[in-house]
Order: sequence, then C-alpha cells, then structure tokens
Amino acid sequence: MSRVKKILNGIAKCDRVVGAYLFVGPPGVGKKQAAQDFVASLKCQKQDVFNVAPTGKSLKIDEIRELQKWVRFGPSISPYLVVIVEQADTLTDQAAAAFLKTLEEPAAGVVFVLLAEREDKLPATILSRCQKIVFAELAIPWQADPGLDTFYSGLRDIKGKGVEAALSFAIRLGTEKDRIEDLLYELASFVRYDLLDAKAARIILDTVRYIKRRANLKLALDVMCLKLGGENV
Repeated sequence: MSRVKKILNGIAKCDRVVGAYLFVGPPGVGKKQAAQDFVASLKCQKQDVFNVAPTGKSLKIDEIRELQKWVRFGPSISPYLVVIVEQADTLTDQAAAAFLKTLEEPAAGVVFVLLAEREDKLPATILSRCQKIVFAELAIPWQADPGLDTFYSGLRDIKGKGVEAALSFAIRLGTEKDRIEDLLYELASFVRYDLLDAKAARIILDTVRYIKRRANLKLALDVMCLKLGGENV
C-alpha cells in the first residue's frame, strides 16, 4: 500500500476528516484516482460526489458558482459530500475569491479535495485552509522547452556579470508580459532542476507572487534579476 493511500485510509478510519485537502504533485502520479479512492473510503454515494474541472484553460467564476449551489445544503444520503476540484491551480482571481468564501463558511459534512500540480499557483489564503497531501514526483527528469533556450542561457549568464547584464535580462523578460507568469514558472523549474539552485528558484517564485499582487512589473523583474545576478538590493 502506498504512503498516500495509508494516510487517506487512516483519515477515514479514524474519522479525522477535515474540510479541505490539497493533493499536489506532477501529472500522472494518481491524484485523481486517490481522490476517488478517498471518496469510496468515506462511504459516499455518487449523489454526494461533485466534480469540478475547467472547461477551458482555467477554472472560472461560473464553475465555482455552480459548485456553491451544489454544496450549500451538505450531503444528502452519505456521511459526507465530497467535491473534487481538478486543476485547482488554474483558478482565476475572481474564481479563487469566490471559492475562498465557500471554504471559509462550508456547510456541515462538505469536504473539498483540490487537485493541483503547483501549489505556488494557489493563493496563500486557500492553501492555509487545506491539509496538504504531497504525491511523489515522477522519476522522469524535468524537460527543458527548446523554445526557451535563449531565456535559459540568458538567466544562466547573468550570474556575476554586474548590474548592466542583470537589468538587460530584466528588459528582455519584460517584453514577454503577456506570458510572464508562465515564463517565470518555467525559469524557476530550470534553475531548480538544471542548475540545482533552490534559492534562485525561490527568488523567481516570489516574483511571480508579487506580480500576481499587481506589483509594478518592471520593478519586480529588475529586483529579481539583480538578486539572481548576485547584486545586493
């Protein structure tokens, strides 16, 4: 029996069920199957299981409103009503705000299971209300995107090259503002898995959070690149 299955079976057996869980891990590690097994261990009938998944690239406010209608009265014939939220890390800002309200004031017997690849894409306010279950990463190594080779090399080359090189790279990143968050997530993976630099990865992920909070993009990128280049800021 896997470590995760033991944990989830223990939760059900000891009746220590909390209101929200985050199943986090890369694709293909069995998060959805584990959620379905958890539902079965909680003895939920299918009338009391609700699945939410994005209809496009993100979970939108309309999908959360539908979820809210479903859960407001709690379970019907089962001990729990379980809501499985697939790709929870694609929640739009508006959808995340609405979902947070549901997490803060849940009906009795409602359990949310959020499935996500990246917890850093979820608001801290939602993370703080979830018990996290981590699924082991696949043995397959991280794969670089050939289309981003110039960004990988640019990031690698600014280390120790001074202020001008760091700010020049920040300007290059700034031209990609339409996809800047996805690009920074990719660069964070690059420095973590290819350069084995956890500190640099954290600097980049912190920058994503600042940008999500509507920080000035140019300033955020300038500060990030100066730090990555080894400059004191």
